[in-house]
Amino acid sequence: MKTFYKLLIVALTVSLLSVTAVNAQEHEEPNRLSIGLLGGVTLGHMNIGTEYDPTFGFNLRYAANPTFAIQTNFMMGEFTTHPEDGFDGNGNYFDRTFENSYFTTSVTSQINMLRLLGSTSETVNVYANVGLGLIFNDVETQMGNANFPGADDFIGEDHSNVAMFNTFGAGLRLNLGSRIDLFAQYDFNISNSDVIDGHRTRPETDPTDIDLNRRNTDNWSAMTGGIQIKLGSSSRDGDWHTYRPGVDRTAVNRLEDQIANLEERVHDNTARVDQNEDHIRALEQRMDEMERRLDNLEQMLEDMDRVELTIDSDVLFAFDSSTIRETAKPTLAKVVRSLAQNPEKNLRVAGHTCDIGAESYNQGLSERRAESVKRYLVQSGINADRITTVGYGETQPLVPNESEEARQLNRRVELVFD
Repeated sequence: MKTFYKLLIVALTVSLLSVTAVNAQEHEEPNRLSIGLLGGVTLGHMNIGTEYDPTFGFNLRYAANPTFAIQTNFMMGEFTTHPEDGFDGNGNYFDRTFENSYFTTSVTSQINMLRLLGSTSETVNVYANVGLGLIFNDVETQMGNANFPGADDFIGEDHSNVAMFNTFGAGLRLNLGSRIDLFAQYDFNISNSDVIDGHRTRPETDPTDIDLNRRNTDNWSAMTGGIQIKLGSSSRDGDWHTYRPGVDRTAVNRLEDQIANLEERVHDNTARVDQNEDHIRALEQRMDEMERRLDNLEQMLEDMDRVELTIDSDVLFAFDSSTIRETAKPTLAKVVRSLAQNPEKNLRVAGHTCDIGAESYNQGLSERRAESVKRYLVQSGINADRITTVGYGETQPLVPNESEEARQLNRRVELVFD
């Protein structure tokens, strides 16, 4: 017993040292674990009646939420015979007595009945509990009236057997603060055997066998109360506070900003799509116009003093290149044929670029592209004296260089026949 007292004192000390105060947060994870110290009285309802005997112990508790909790109880005490339960015609004819120094352990589920009925009180709850347990018995029996016939059949058995029991009951819990609860409860315990008082109701054949022919179960009532000490650093309590996972307000604000930026970007992208569609239509029109003018270039040179023709650089050259594409040679072949059919006409080739890259580099690239077109025409049989070249770089854009489509329009080679 002294060892058990020491264990209780150590458990209480550790629990008190582990409690630290913090400010309550609405979404703070609550304290769910707690240790309780409790004591009370028991009253046996067995073959031999008992008096009110003291009991005490401790519990370990886990509060899943304010409605449901699981609790493990450890109790110890003694059952002793009621002094008036003797040879007086009340059923204890042989003046049987016993003492049982027991230890019990049990696991119970507790349900807050007020919460089930809709209450949100954080001060008081009424709960019901049900569970299973084991009782470790240390029984000593006596018979004060053994002189009557048949007394030998009713002699008790000293033993240290273990028995299971069912427990159910109800209780009241009061919240005294963020760390402390008070509780009081009543439990009715029903054993599955007739060994707790050491006496069977109707022993048969071999009264020394404690496990033989048990005729009725033993049961007892327990009225206990105590203090529950919450473990953990939170100021919130799983027995009283509903836990809602916390929300990082900074993250929410950042997400809202991102959503707002996304809406703005979607709007901008929609506007860009519209612009791109306009540029694509313009580019298609330019390509159609270029094809039409190329197909009619010979006739136009015969009929007009001056003819201007624009060819996209992307048709003639790869990006950042001044080498004529193979696919562009049929287009330039039409220019060669038109110049050959109109020997009196001269040609001015002007190269233009977009704004990608350094200005000086773009200037040189536009000049090299104009020279590349001239070189191809000369190699195709056109007199070099009829062709002049010039490069303007990025200095004469058709449209602002604000998109890839716009830059594609600005990358071009202009041919002027006069």
